[in-house]
Amino acid sequence: MGSAALLLGVLLTMWAGPLFAQAAAPAPAAPTAGLPGVYECQGTGADGKAYKGAVIIHPDGNRFVLQWYVGTQLSAIGLGLREGNVLAVSFFGPDAGGVILYKIEGTRLLGQWSAPVTNGQVFEETLTRVADAPPAATPPSSSSPPKPRPSDARPFGRSSRPI
Repeated sequence: MGSAALLLGVLLTMWAGPLFAQAAAPAPAAPTAGLPGVYECQGTGADGKAYKGAVIIHPDGNRFVLQWYVGTQLSAIGLGLREGNVLAVSFFGPDAGGVILYKIEGTRLLGQWSAPVTNGQVFEETLTRVADAPPAATPPSSSSPPKPRPSDARPFGRSSRPI
């Protein structure tokens, strides 16, 4: 009976061992882990000229809110989704809007962007992490609803520069 019990124990371990190992394995990192922060931004505008600024990435549930600053002015806001080492972002500003696809490589995000105003061209932008993200500001409460965009407003503006 001792040999049979030993054999049964070995078979159970072989069969159930992987199940217990999966249950004990650490949970995969949340999609927001490591990405929120303050980044130095460098890129090429649709006019071919280099631009620099800062980008703040905040988590918002399973998505991200991005804010681009040039000098002290907020120049664009974006909403991003992460899948593995890729962050896809839709952005808009007062003069333009478009999309950016970033490849996440450690503390750098290597991006390619385009917008309707770029005539089909794709441009580059690199974000380099410089600090943790500041706490997200709570938007002020307002009793009045947001104002609708005038019917004659152009959704992507006149500028050839997305941010």
